[in-house]
Amino acid sequence: MTPQMLDSKFEQLLQELPIELEKLALEYKAIRRKRKFKSPADLMRAVLLYSIGDLSLREIAGWFIGQGSRISDEGIRLRLHECSDWLKALIAKMLPQVELPNPEGGWKLIICDGSVLNGPASKGVDYRYHLSFDPLEQKISELFLSDAKTGESLKNFQVSSNSLVLGDRGLAKAPAMIAVRKTGAHLCVRISPQYLILNDLSGQRFDLIEHLRRARADEPSLTFEVQIQDAKSRETISGYVHARRLSPEAVNRAKRRIHRRNSSQGSTVKEETLILSEWLLLFTTVPPLVLPAEAIFELYRVRWQVELLIKKFKSLLKADALRAKVGSPLAEVYLLGKLLYGLLTERRAMARVTNEWALMITGRLGTWWRIWKMVAAEIKESVLNTITWDLLDWREVLSVLGERKRKRKLQMIPDRVVKWLKGKSITDPI
Repeated sequence: MTPQMLDSKFEQLLQELPIELEKLALEYKAIRRKRKFKSPADLMRAVLLYSIGDLSLREIAGWFIGQGSRISDEGIRLRLHECSDWLKALIAKMLPQVELPNPEGGWKLIICDGSVLNGPASKGVDYRYHLSFDPLEQKISELFLSDAKTGESLKNFQVSSNSLVLGDRGLAKAPAMIAVRKTGAHLCVRISPQYLILNDLSGQRFDLIEHLRRARADEPSLTFEVQIQDAKSRETISGYVHARRLSPEAVNRAKRRIHRRNSSQGSTVKEETLILSEWLLLFTTVPPLVLPAEAIFELYRVRWQVELLIKKFKSLLKADALRAKVGSPLAEVYLLGKLLYGLLTERRAMARVTNEWALMITGRLGTWWRIWKMVAAEIKESVLNTITWDLLDWREVLSVLGERKRKRKLQMIPDRVVKWLKGKSITDPI
C-alpha cells in the first residue's frame, strides 16, 4: 500500500471537521502563503501532531521531512503561532447553536461548569476551560478557553428562556444568577450563604444559618422562600432554598476536612462553618409545586455528568498537560487543539453508538468512558499515522532530530573508564 492509501484515516478525520476549514484558515490568516504547507490540511496536521500527538516542534519537523516536506522546527513554531483564532472559529462551528424557546413548551437541561489548568511549576491558575453540557442529549453545548482572569460565572454562557441551568457553588454569584433569570431561564445551583445576601419576601435579612441551627433532629429537609439580592445594583430574584441534612458519614468527612484546613492555616473553626457542613443547600427558581424538594435534590445529582466530562478531557485526552510557556501562543494552540480533540471524539463516539447508549431518560446501557477511550486512541493514531513510519526517510528525519551545536556537550563515559572497561591500563592507548 502507498503512503497515500495508508493516510486515508487522516483524510476521513478532516471530513469530520467543519467544511469551512480552508475558508476560515484564510480568513483568520492561519495560512498566508502555500510554501512549506501546501494546504490548510497540512497545517491542521501540524496542529494535531502538537496537541493530540503530543510531539515536540522538532519531532513534528522530523515527521514532515520524513514525509517529503522540508520544514524546520522554527518554521513549525512560527506557523502554529498564527492558529489560535482559526481553532477558536472551528470549535465554534462544531458546537450547536443556541436554540430559540420551544413554542410547544418544555425545558432544556444545561449543566454549566469550569475547570482550572496549571502549567509546569505553576503557582496558581494559568487557564480555565468553560463548558456547558446537555445531559439529555449527552452533548457539549458550549466550550471555550480563557486566561486566569476570566473567572467562573453563569454570564460566560448563553442560555435561552426555556433552559434549566444547573451549577455548583462557584457559579452561585448574585449578579450572574439575576442575569440568567432575566432571560426567563430557571436555576438550580448549590449555594454558600456566606457569599450571598438572602432576604425574606418582605425584604428583611434572612438568617439561613440560624434557621438551620434551630432545625429539629427529625427534620431531614427544610424549604425556605427567599430573595437573593445583588449588593451593588440592589436587584433581586425570588426562589427557594432547599436544605437537606447530610448523612453522619458525610458530615464527619466534611468536618475532618475543615479541621485539617484550619489547622494548617493556624485559624479557629467557626461555628457557622460547622453548621453548614451538615447540610446540602440548593437554590432554585422552580416552585415546589412544579418540582418538589426531593426532585430538586435528585436533579442536582445529575450535575456529576459534567464532572465526568471534564475528567474525560483531562484523563483520556491529557487536556491539562500544558507543555508550552504560560501566556505564549503555543500554549493556547495546544489547549485549543485539545478542545478540538474532545469534540472530534464526542462526535465520532456518538456516530458509532448513538446517544441511546447513555441516554438519561431511558435505561442506560453504560457510560461513555470506555468508548471515548477507544475512539480517542483511534483518532490519535490517524493523526500520527505510525503505520507509515517504516516508510520514512530516516536519514532525513535524524538530520532534524539530532542535537544542535551547544556549549554543553552530550554526556559521554570518560576515556580512562573506557580503557578500564576494555581491560586496558589507563596508560595504554585506546
